[in-house]
Amino acid sequence: MDFSELTRLAGGYAEARAVQAAVELGVFDALKESGDPAHVAQATRGDARATELLLNALAAIGLLDKKGARYSLNETSACYLVRGSPQFLGGMIAFDSSLWRTWGDLEQAVRSGKPARAPDMYQNEPAETERFINAMDSLVRARGDAEIVAETLDLGNVGEMIDVGAGPATYPIALCRKFPALHATIFDLPATLKVTEKFVRASDVGERIKLIPGDYRRDNIPGRYQLAFLSNIIHGEGSEENERLITKIYGSLDDGGRIVIKDHILDDSRTRPSAGAIFSLLMLLTTESGKCYSLNEVKSWLEKTGFERVHEVTLPSPLTSSLVIGIKREP
Repeated sequence: MDFSELTRLAGGYAEARAVQAAVELGVFDALKESGDPAHVAQATRGDARATELLLNALAAIGLLDKKGARYSLNETSACYLVRGSPQFLGGMIAFDSSLWRTWGDLEQAVRSGKPARAPDMYQNEPAETERFINAMDSLVRARGDAEIVAETLDLGNVGEMIDVGAGPATYPIALCRKFPALHATIFDLPATLKVTEKFVRASDVGERIKLIPGDYRRDNIPGRYQLAFLSNIIHGEGSEENERLITKIYGSLDDGGRIVIKDHILDDSRTRPSAGAIFSLLMLLTTESGKCYSLNEVKSWLEKTGFERVHEVTLPSPLTSSLVIGIKREP
């Protein structure tokens, strides 16, 4: 790594805050109407000088084009940063912005080993719950995760699946669209399901999706299934809790049923992929004992429980996660 790259990393928060502020202000939406900086300042109720400085910064980092004194959206900003775009990433950007002060406490978290905010899975305040769930949907929609997973998995012989901790139901909705015979149960916390319900009602497969409130830490998994899906769940828990959850899931599956875990799966060095290693710091800040795990760690939990033929399926870029799949032992 050269000096320029080091300084870019050390001050990377400046670029992140420029993007977050621009989305919050509606800068990209205003530019869809006009490239005149005076119009952008008026539309966003910003100071003219300050708005121009922000526009120049956004052009410098590659999110806008500038010709003369006028600015325009480019392919990236038009796709991901304009409200109304099917791939609008604004929900995730707003969530990242809400964690600004939390990341500021990283030094103290490293010293203490304790989270920097209440590890409540964003359940204590309705506004926080909605922002978190919207962020998960925003990221998955923008990146295309659900469609890629639906193309990767063959669920043609699955009648009933359960998604544990489904959040916005983005995956069950995509899977039900792909497989007409599939019915999905979503098992999640009550505050989350109030938001989930909106996504399910707005979908075209809502009649095949059932919502059951519960807490996988305390409650058993309800029902019987041929497939259990966990997306971005194991990184929020310690090893012991993950083993308990996998044991519960094993008991809810038919013989020959599958468990599919989607998460950042690290190599044995726990440094690659880098997205997972860095994401573990967010888990330090926001959970009691969460982190990202290696394939061998996940495999050990599954095989200890009784799952066989455990294997990893690497998902294509721009996804930064993998699937770990195991089959329940048949008698």
